[in-house]
Amino acid sequence: MGGSRTSRLIRWKVPSLFVAIVTLVVVTATVLADTPPRSANPLPSNPLPSDILPVDPPTPASSPPPGRWVIQNGAIGASLVDISCADASHCVAVGAAGMILSTADAGNSWSTGHSGTTHALVGVSCPSPTVCYAVSNFGELLKTGDAGLTWSISALRNPKPFAISCPTITVCVTADGFETHNGGGSWQQASRIAALNVACPVSYRCYAVRNQLGHGVILGNNSGGWTLQAVTPYFLNAVTCTGVSACVAAGGGESGTNILTTVDGRNWTVQQHRAGQQTLFDVGCTTVDTCFVVDGTASVLTTTDQAQTWAWQSTGLAGSLYAISCPAPDSCFAVGSAPSATGGGLVAHFQAEMTR
Repeated sequence: MGGSRTSRLIRWKVPSLFVAIVTLVVVTATVLADTPPRSANPLPSNPLPSDILPVDPPTPASSPPPGRWVIQNGAIGASLVDISCADASHCVAVGAAGMILSTADAGNSWSTGHSGTTHALVGVSCPSPTVCYAVSNFGELLKTGDAGLTWSISALRNPKPFAISCPTITVCVTADGFETHNGGGSWQQASRIAALNVACPVSYRCYAVRNQLGHGVILGNNSGGWTLQAVTPYFLNAVTCTGVSACVAAGGGESGTNILTTVDGRNWTVQQHRAGQQTLFDVGCTTVDTCFVVDGTASVLTTTDQAQTWAWQSTGLAGSLYAISCPAPDSCFAVGSAPSATGGGLVAHFQAEMTR
């Protein structure tokens, strides 16, 4: 990715070198410990200042991608907090009180699935149009083989896995390090990473974000266990990948926001570091150039130049968006909560101008 004057590789700053090294050692020592993460999906805790990375001035704004947002379903009985789309036609959304919605026609119609639980579902991943996995905030793991209509449930030993990523129909990894390599027949916890979000673009490569000691932490796993890749001064809540080594991580809280990218799967570049109270909940990318970030409002932060510059795009919707999935170059689906006056959840769809 190109380097603007405000987008630079993470580096240590003198004279804060000693403080930064001490902080990194402490975070490294605790990042794989059994302590719980400092925030939970989708509401992170308050971050603390750090000497590891300075706060940047605001970056120049790019133009939002041409297209429009529309509400596809605004009469949902519970708030939605995550969505996964296997392709442009097939998506599954999950949320409070065991709510599951699915579509097989690009969102023109949505069906309610039978999850079998009343616990909040906090993560979902669909590696194929028919097979999806979901996790609850009580350690339940759900699987469907019929595109979200019916689900089977198994229990994990950890009560809060937070998120799940499944690169194939047989391989999945939860945000707390549980893995299956046989389609959910058995699960093992190789490492207790206590992450908030995880992205596995392929079965041998995963990335995770968590928060520890007031810092955002990025972990990587290349078939050899989890290793520390980056430490940032503000919290991180989400990570997504457009390829094996090309990923975007986002987050933030009371003290500022974070957006970082990698193009080699090892080194992370700060693309935005902005002071101010704001939380970035999730990120989705249609291509390596174009990404969308949701922050719990009805607006979306967008980039069209590989995350170098960002611009706010008004969706024109009423409600709050918490999660996003972009299954095609011209299509994204976002979910969240309807306005408080009506309550419940909502599903919104972005259609790029070129195909409208």
